[in-house]
Amino acid sequence: MNSHHYIAKVVSLLLSVCLIAVIAGCGGPKKVTNQQMTLQLSYGDRTGSYTGEVNEQNEPNGKGKFVTKNSQGHEWIYEGEFKNGHFEGKGKTTWTNTKIYNEGTYKNDRLNGQGKATLSQHGNLKEYEGNFVAGIPMKADFIGLNEDANYADWTYRVTSVKTQNSAGNIQANGQFLIVTLDETNNETEPRQPGAGEVQYFFKVIDISNGKEYRPNDQAMLGIRMANKSFNSPWYLSQVSPGTSVKGVIFAFDIAKDTDISNLVLLPIDSLGDVSPIKLQ
Repeated sequence: MNSHHYIAKVVSLLLSVCLIAVIAGCGGPKKVTNQQMTLQLSYGDRTGSYTGEVNEQNEPNGKGKFVTKNSQGHEWIYEGEFKNGHFEGKGKTTWTNTKIYNEGTYKNDRLNGQGKATLSQHGNLKEYEGNFVAGIPMKADFIGLNEDANYADWTYRVTSVKTQNSAGNIQANGQFLIVTLDETNNETEPRQPGAGEVQYFFKVIDISNGKEYRPNDQAMLGIRMANKSFNSPWYLSQVSPGTSVKGVIFAFDIAKDTDISNLVLLPIDSLGDVSPIKLQ
């Protein structure tokens, strides 16, 4: 075999190998290193550097690491699985200037399902391991209206839910969600049914996006004054031990376009230790 014929055969063989590699994808996924990009996450755009696998649109897709900063300028890092520019799959988020982290299964950029995290509560760090929904610790077994829930020596149930644009003379920024509860104080001391350790006992969470709403005290006072129901129980009433109160009203100023079927009620201080109440 002369040298020209040999070289031609080698070139032909190399071209065949390259063609097979392209067809079969043997080259593996495309990767980038420290590439600056802005991710359109479910809770807002975040700009940072990314190292890892990307798709044809140059979005993080596969395994990788995204480094960015929060509004205070503190660095945080997500490392794990991505899908089309979103945190999706197994991963871990760490804040480099603190001991706070999230780790587990991500869906739509937030922990969903089993995971563990360090959470800041009343200025203290607490470890939690269990179920998450939209990044928030909560049980997976939701309950409905007129079903009892128990937390912090309270038994409570939601008896009605409605929305309205105003509460007395108070106008909502979005719309007021009015939640009425019956509550029983199982403690040995008188307590207020709506006051927690810091401010309020309950919060409402939109499980589609993780957004939290706290009670609006002006709206609750506005409803009380408009109804002239000064003798009826409200969230600052003193409830005697072993006593039940009916018709305690809480008002939350929620976004106008909120789908009520995505809302749940939880005690503010709960960490996956009480069933969320679906509000529709």
